[in-house]
Amino acid sequence: MSSLQIRVLVLLGCVALCAACGRHAPADKAQAPAAKQNKAGASIKPPDENTLEDAEKKTADMVHGVSPGKATAPVDLKFSLTAKPELGAPLAIDIALLATGVSDSMALSVQASDGLDVDPTTSVSTFPKSQVGSLYRHQIKVTPRADGVYYVNVLVTTAVTGGPQTRSFSIPLLVGGVAALDKQATAPDAAGSGG
Repeated sequence: MSSLQIRVLVLLGCVALCAACGRHAPADKAQAPAAKQNKAGASIKPPDENTLEDAEKKTADMVHGVSPGKATAPVDLKFSLTAKPELGAPLAIDIALLATGVSDSMALSVQASDGLDVDPTTSVSTFPKSQVGSLYRHQIKVTPRADGVYYVNVLVTTAVTGGPQTRSFSIPLLVGGVAALDKQATAPDAAGSGG
């Protein structure tokens, strides 16, 4: 893949991140619609609020984490940034885990690429038994130490019948704006020229 294609992909990811910046997820608890009656007078049950579609609606203002390869663990991850990433400023990343299958438990662990410090009190979390459509929230805190493109890597391990299954997600962060992309694109060439 050429450096121009990489820059375009990173720029598109950053645009998606910027769209998610500053947004706050709506409350998880919505009022249940009142039961209706059909023509025969029988009660019609309101829709189940714990469906995957409901979880997707509740997190509609969040961005999907990038997950390489085929999904094995029955979970999806969405995120949003509470502010624009800035050098030296602590940044909170809101995480939503959406259960796409049944699991006895889920465990989340976080690592970041060089240039980002992860608050250790937010780097690990566990969640109880989940059904399809269960929605869990967590907040990760990181501090950028240099301008550039970085990744927060989230590993989710689920306990399911047959043994544990894991799925990894990446959250891209651009620190320093588009100028940081230019620095990273030209730095390898400058180092490789042997000047």
